[in-house]
Amino acid sequence: MKIAIIGAGLAGLSCAITLEKYGYQADIFEKRKKVGDRPVVGEAMSPILHTPIDDAIKYLSENHNIHLKPTTNIQKIYIHSLNESSYLEGHLGYINKRGKDPEAYEKQLAEQVKSPIHLKKQVRYEDISKKYTHVVLATGDPIDTQNIQSFDTAFKASFKGATIKGDFIHNEAHTWYDNELVPKGMAYFLPFSNAEGNLVVVYPQYKENRTIDKNNLWKKILQKSSHTLGQELSIRKEFSLDNYVVGKNKYPRIGNTFFVGNCLGVINPFLGFGQFTSILSGIYAAEDICGESNYEDKVQILYKNYHDSLTLRRKLEGLTNNQIDMVTKSLHLKPVRKLVAGSHVNILKIISSISHPARR
Repeated sequence: MKIAIIGAGLAGLSCAITLEKYGYQADIFEKRKKVGDRPVVGEAMSPILHTPIDDAIKYLSENHNIHLKPTTNIQKIYIHSLNESSYLEGHLGYINKRGKDPEAYEKQLAEQVKSPIHLKKQVRYEDISKKYTHVVLATGDPIDTQNIQSFDTAFKASFKGATIKGDFIHNEAHTWYDNELVPKGMAYFLPFSNAEGNLVVVYPQYKENRTIDKNNLWKKILQKSSHTLGQELSIRKEFSLDNYVVGKNKYPRIGNTFFVGNCLGVINPFLGFGQFTSILSGIYAAEDICGESNYEDKVQILYKNYHDSLTLRRKLEGLTNNQIDMVTKSLHLKPVRKLVAGSHVNILKIISSISHPARR
């Protein structure tokens, strides 16, 4: 077999590592000049997004020989609405870096790959598919999928964020939900250490949000987070992104072409992260190529997670600030917090059920 992987992100590199586990190598093509050549951002990998696996790092290491070192773990997540604040506590996952940082997950994966990574190689699928027996499309761009098959876009999102400095508790994250401030969106803070972290505001590019002044919104979020965290926050480096696509394709595999990562549709619509599912899609594609499993069957759980998450998001988008306050207030009850933060529990469905009485 002659295998090509287009894209050296989480899905593509995880696919390469798994192929090597079964004795195969692939040619990896990356259009950027180096792996992870983009602004540094923080992301969360939490059981909230991938029940029933309660520890993704342990799972990947023990089951797939993929070893990742998170930036920090998460022991507490604060939820702030307009008039309420609450929190979840327990082993709630990990925070990691992406992009140019030397500790970024994609760079950690690249160190575990033996297959050649051809940098600054922007190849065309049409050409590659004629030269290789198997092609794994892992560019991270749904547009590349749309050139081959249909891609159902749920929404596009805008981001504005920055690496900030301050005095933090390294394993405590914060989220803010306020429809007056960020209509149908949110802001979050993920610490990298006791002195540095990532503050981000994200919102869907719906028609009603077209008049949002992103820079003005960012100033308000910075002010609000400074008040919540009880300190003046120092901005180190800002970043901004528009037209970030959240959606899924129709076919995981067409012939001997496998769609993985964002080309498959692994972004969780509820919170917007997808590292773990992206890695899993790369692993599953490699296992199919090596005759170990069926890719279309394995990714059904990823599709189900996507649909459950999107359903929950749609419900939450319909809530008023008063209703969001009620949901947040319900987390003041210790049994509710314990249930939501417990392992092997479908937290997406629990939160969805909690939201029902708030809507009546």
